[in-house]
Amino acid sequence: MSNTLKPIGFLPRFFGAFGQFFKFLGSGDYAARCVAIGSGKKLADEVEPEVITKTVEVVKEVEVQAPALDSVNEDGALQLLQLLQQEARFVDFIKEGIDSYSDADVGAAARQIHNGCSKVIAQYFSIDVVNDSPENSRIEVPTDYDAKSIKLEGRVQGDGPYAGTLIHPGWKVTATNLPKVTNTDSLHILAPAEVEV
Repeated sequence: MSNTLKPIGFLPRFFGAFGQFFKFLGSGDYAARCVAIGSGKKLADEVEPEVITKTVEVVKEVEVQAPALDSVNEDGALQLLQLLQQEARFVDFIKEGIDSYSDADVGAAARQIHNGCSKVIAQYFSIDVVNDSPENSRIEVPTDYDAKSIKLEGRVQGDGPYAGTLIHPGWKVTATNLPKVTNTDSLHILAPAEVEV
């Protein structure tokens, strides 16, 4: 492992493992890369860089800025949180401390949350990849690429076009099917308090 890497604490490791678990299941190419790293193959920063035969004087820094919003419509966000709470008890999981639970208990909870979240996403959103090329394949990025759809990693030199390795295909929402909100009075209540009498 590279000497430049610093150890990561338990909570970041847990949430990172939670995300990586689903990514590992969802992508055969990503899983293959993980297995290769686990078997001792070197990380990119441990491999000697290739010799650059072309000199470029202009270095272009690419910075993506979030669009400025005049106003925020929070109804959709609150509605999505309600649905995730109803189907997956998502807010309960995020708000509860997990330090006292065993890894097995956390893993069992993560499975239930994953099932519920998957149900919500599948029912209310159509999601597709931004780039349908296989992961780890070489692709060309045109000069006039959309910086919101494509993020260039590494040292970006010149004005393009650019050639590189697709690390992640990206995700985009192609359709949203959330039910229309007719009464916004109770949207801030993500889950009612439950009282047994």
